[in-house]
Amino acid sequence: MVLVAGPRLRAATVLSWGVLALMLVQAALGLAVDGLYPEAPWAVAALRGNDLVTLVLVAPALAVALVASRRRPSPAATAVWLGLVFYGVYNFAYYAFGTAFSRVFLLHVGALALSVWALALLGTSIDAGAVASGVRGGRAARVVAGFTTLVGVALLAGWGSMSLRFALTGALPEDVMPPSAVHLVYALDMAVLAPVFVVAGVLLWRRRPWGAVLAAAVNVSGAAYLAVLEVVGGFQADAGIAGRTWASPVGIGSTLLCLAAALILLVPGDALSRVASRPTRPRASRAGSRPSTSRASVRAR
Repeated sequence: MVLVAGPRLRAATVLSWGVLALMLVQAALGLAVDGLYPEAPWAVAALRGNDLVTLVLVAPALAVALVASRRRPSPAATAVWLGLVFYGVYNFAYYAFGTAFSRVFLLHVGALALSVWALALLGTSIDAGAVASGVRGGRAARVVAGFTTLVGVALLAGWGSMSLRFALTGALPEDVMPPSAVHLVYALDMAVLAPVFVVAGVLLWRRRPWGAVLAAAVNVSGAAYLAVLEVVGGFQADAGIAGRTWASPVGIGSTLLCLAAALILLVPGDALSRVASRPTRPRASRAGSRPSTSRASVRAR
């Protein structure tokens, strides 16, 4: 089994359904209630674009993963579940820490808190070897490993160099967001997102079970959030923000690359069974007793 039954898994399941419910409620309110977000026009457009993707893409995908994991847990459903709960942590950190006090503040804090605990409990309920046995290996996995590592390194290099430039010259980064709002993006990306990409890519390259789990999950999460950024660009274009568009080649291409990376790992194919089922030393058995089986062979049944 890819998921270890027990109190932690049950708690992770309950909390994840709670995350799903809060996603649906806060996103629906954000889209339906005018003036809900007391922000500048660029930020209102960003939050509403985020709400749309969360409502029509992320929440349904999380619901499917939860139902599939309850009926018959699989490596794909587990990786999607883990990736979208991680999306909840990353996404709602922006709402909780980066927005002005609003009528839905408690929803944002609740969604963040439930996502954090669901992620921790789910992560400790995953049998990484069993999940890795259902993840594609070979050259395809090496390509995904290189791509995943590159994404993390690019984030660290890009945001780190701009932060270092400010430390040395006082030149603030200029973008659609005011420089005063950029620090949260840099902090979350360099402290949370980029390290996960790098660790996942390195571990996958080294054919470690957790590398397969994390690489699949973080690319699912990355594809979801890059879709958010693409839609946000469209909402901001409609709000009259200069330089923003619904059709950003970079945004669309990045979303498709992360989605392709996740699909390459999770679609049926040659699996990383050699990672999950490395030979183990047979235990000494008493005369006449049945020979012991390795943990990997038990999982494969």
